[in-house]
Amino acid sequence: MVWDVCSWRDMGPLIRLETTLTGDKYLSTLSDHLYSFMPIVHSDGLGQLQQDNATSHASRVATKWLQEHSSDFRHFHWPPKSPEINIIEDIWDALLHAVVKRSPPPRTPIDLLTALQDSCMV
Repeated sequence: MVWDVCSWRDMGPLIRLETTLTGDKYLSTLSDHLYSFMPIVHSDGLGQLQQDNATSHASRVATKWLQEHSSDFRHFHWPPKSPEINIIEDIWDALLHAVVKRSPPPRTPIDLLTALQDSCMV
């Protein structure tokens, strides 16, 4: 699994997750990667996190962490059963098409991560 963060201005690092994304793993990802990304692309303090209602995103530990860091960036509340308007879906679609066109295709998880990273830089 790969996790990413993006803004209208920039892409964050692609993070390879070796396990299922649990609430604790998501919390670790937020604190290690999102927290450092937001001030860089939103130095004005107007950054806003938008995520879906995946179980790990809505976990108690992640929700508590987001509340504790609400002065650093805002968290966009995602109503249940709402339409998909997150820009990351379009980015993943474009990356999928770029990776599918590669020859030879990626054969290992590391090859796939490299192909995704190469496609992000185009």
